[in-house]
Amino acid sequence: MITEIELIRQAGCLAASELHGWIDAGLLKPIRDESGYLFDDLDQARVALICDLHYHMGLGAESLPVILSLIDQLHETRHSLRAMSTAVSEQPDEIRISITSRVKVMLAPRR
Repeated sequence: MITEIELIRQAGCLAASELHGWIDAGLLKPIRDESGYLFDDLDQARVALICDLHYHMGLGAESLPVILSLIDQLHETRHSLRAMSTAVSEQPDEIRISITSRVKVMLAPRR
């Protein structure tokens, strides 16, 4: 966990007012104690992503919630697919082959 001051220093291009705006908008959900905000590794990675999107790629503040929501959905989907893949791989050969064959049919391009 790092403090707000450390996070701003680490980000390099971030102002405290911008960070607070992102927190107020719900883009970040740090822990808050009597000394202020504390940011874990996930928060730090999210700040780096937001900085890239906003400062380096030029996304406006109004676009950030939409883009971050889509990125979050992709991460959740990847997690779900990984769990399903693990569950299928743990099945007996006959069931695993049947599921794999059916998925190939369902994903085949339609003509």
